[in-house]
Amino acid sequence: MFSKILFPTDFSEYAAKTLDCIAGFPGVRDVILLHVIKETISPRGGGEIGSALFYEGKITLKEEKRHLESLGENIRVRTEVKVASDVAGAIVQAAEENAVSLIVIGARGSSLVEEILLGSVSKAVVRRSRTSVLIMRHKITRGLQGKTYEMFCPMILSRVLCPVDFSMYSDNAIARLCATPGVGEAILLCVVSRGETEEEIEYYKQRAKQGIEKIQSDLAMQGIMARALVKIGNPSSEILRVAEEEDVSAVWMSSVGRGWFRELLLGSTADAVAVNSRRPVFIIRSKES
Repeated sequence: MFSKILFPTDFSEYAAKTLDCIAGFPGVRDVILLHVIKETISPRGGGEIGSALFYEGKITLKEEKRHLESLGENIRVRTEVKVASDVAGAIVQAAEENAVSLIVIGARGSSLVEEILLGSVSKAVVRRSRTSVLIMRHKITRGLQGKTYEMFCPMILSRVLCPVDFSMYSDNAIARLCATPGVGEAILLCVVSRGETEEEIEYYKQRAKQGIEKIQSDLAMQGIMARALVKIGNPSSEILRVAEEEDVSAVWMSSVGRGWFRELLLGSTADAVAVNSRRPVFIIRSKES
């Protein structure tokens, strides 16, 4: 499923923890370590970047390359340094040039609640990439030694929350989950946000229950343990709430959706989940999206 991965790194502690996760991803064979140096504008005019900074980036990437290779015997790793004024654009371009199957990017922001909010570069990559993206998050705790990062991996697929809206896009995301080795339990979630009366709400709830139980049965036939949940409320809020209540290892969702719940378009929900989730989020792109 994700045999070729692009990992943009800024050499931060957060990125180092994410790097440790990659070796444990099921099926990974090739990893491209990318460092994008922000192009600076000289006061004297013209775009300039110091050669020392470029050289330093290459040296650090080589160190990360050796570290990653030591963690995974069958992983091929290569490095790439880019200089760009548009960091997110350089990441998206590198993903397309190298035909990767997944971009793994940290969620580190610069706010006081950086463990929650998505950094600007990560957010731009999620919105602009045509490649599937994993927004890696870590459990952050604070103690006497300051912040510490507890990884969700290597059990990142042990309990996966899969929001569905019965569209071709969400069907594709589920099919790709089934094709990914290492999946433990899938929690299927449909959020009903439609209905003017109690009778209408109940109608859509029962319709959702029938549809989601069919998906649950299909997954069971493929050897994947699954549970089906139907909730009522705001889709993004319910997805985030269920993710915490169920203590999921990751959220796995389509980037777009056009199902028969018109109010539940995963495209309008995925962004809110990506920004606010405390759990890793896989944004699965379809060829049509």
